[in-house]
Amino acid sequence: MKRKLKNSTYQSKAIKPSMKKHMKALGVSNERAYVAWCAAHNFDTTLHKSRESMGEEYDAHINGRRIMNEQARVHHNPDRFIRDVCLGRTDVNDITRSNWREVGTIIAKTSCELKYREGLLEFLLCINKKAKFVFETATLGNKKFRYIQALIYFYDCQSSWIREIEEWEPRTHNIDGQFKSLVSYLFERCPAPCFMVSAWFRKDTVSDNYRAWYLHLASGKNIRSAELPIEFTKKMAHNFMQAPSYCSIEQAITWGHIHALGGDKRLADAVLSTRVGETLDEHKFWTSVYSFFVDNPMLDRVHVGPIIDYLHAQKFEVRECVTAPGVVEHIYSPKPNLSMRGRKAEALLKQVDGWHGNLAKSSDAQKYFFKKSGIPGYKQKTGEDKQDIWRIRELLSGAELIKEGREMQHCVASYARACAAGRCSIWAMEYVSSKGIHTHQTIEVSQLKQIVQCRGKRNAYPTKTELNIIRKWGQTVGLSMSPYVVSRG
Repeated sequence: MKRKLKNSTYQSKAIKPSMKKHMKALGVSNERAYVAWCAAHNFDTTLHKSRESMGEEYDAHINGRRIMNEQARVHHNPDRFIRDVCLGRTDVNDITRSNWREVGTIIAKTSCELKYREGLLEFLLCINKKAKFVFETATLGNKKFRYIQALIYFYDCQSSWIREIEEWEPRTHNIDGQFKSLVSYLFERCPAPCFMVSAWFRKDTVSDNYRAWYLHLASGKNIRSAELPIEFTKKMAHNFMQAPSYCSIEQAITWGHIHALGGDKRLADAVLSTRVGETLDEHKFWTSVYSFFVDNPMLDRVHVGPIIDYLHAQKFEVRECVTAPGVVEHIYSPKPNLSMRGRKAEALLKQVDGWHGNLAKSSDAQKYFFKKSGIPGYKQKTGEDKQDIWRIRELLSGAELIKEGREMQHCVASYARACAAGRCSIWAMEYVSSKGIHTHQTIEVSQLKQIVQCRGKRNAYPTKTELNIIRKWGQTVGLSMSPYVVSRG
């Protein structure tokens, strides 16, 4: 040990006082930190440098601090930040504040034409003086968006403005209220449905079309004369306009469609909570399914989800099957010609129950194992002596889903592939006592951290007590709750 200590001392003494002074000037405390600094700044990592080399390193250090200080000043002045980003004076990769970096990245993706950027700059500075949402995040349904994206779309559609932006004055301090006030001020001669506001945030393939719908409705025209993906009847158009504000645009179409067929809010909510709630694919077939539900009003709406899962699996689902190492075969849907014509509710329910039973016996789900979602579980003590526990735990394999489906007599095993792909996670809500462990609810959490479905034995809705515990878990770990998650009273 003494020899090692002497060597260490010798190495320390071997460093020249001028090098030690240089390291202190760079703000590094020891040799290892100095070597790391040199590597990060593309300098020679040896400890013996000439005065010229040390001078170059010090100049690089001073220049780096100057740039950091300059960026710090920019990043604390919103107007200056907007100006520098719009005019290309700031590299978005150098922006230190994460939310401002997102804003800068969105602006940087717009047209580089100087005239466009100068006009956008003037518009954003005007809004930032009057409102406080330019740098904020909006939550619509289970998704988050940046207000800046919507503002850029506003600017792009300035030919449709009906009033001058300089004269707009918000009448509330609420961010969402200010934004909706701005939308209405710029575009609406007639009020558009609240759910249509989401069109200004979307960037998918249909978003341009949906913004055209908004402008169409805001100008006072009938939705039926817009460019639509499916034909709207008069009843459907009327009910589409009445859809709740929490609907997405696709959900509002389905909502209007179901009501036009004679369905009610309970049926519409049940359908919107399923896999077909936000898709317009295979519209003709699913119309026949909605008509089946309308024609069977005494069919408990708790069966809507399981029936839709069954029909989708029989008619549309394509499964992957590993037949040999590295060999994957596609197994196509068993009943591609399935039709709802002449179907009776009792017979269909028996087929659904049989399918659930086969899922519970199927080896297909057994091969799947899931990565943890990263969402924490939950425990809550209960009972007179606080010895019993409510707990919510994540299911991490197809085998666990099969076991859960057998015990609860529902089709959760059909979610094995979705869990393996990371599209959702499945959780078991259990009551642990001296008498054993009893599962009360199976919970689906979407990829976007929203609780989208809760079902008990035979697809029963949660009780108020169960729903309150699930809600507490969500609040504790940062999960939102879908408006379609309801209790049975």
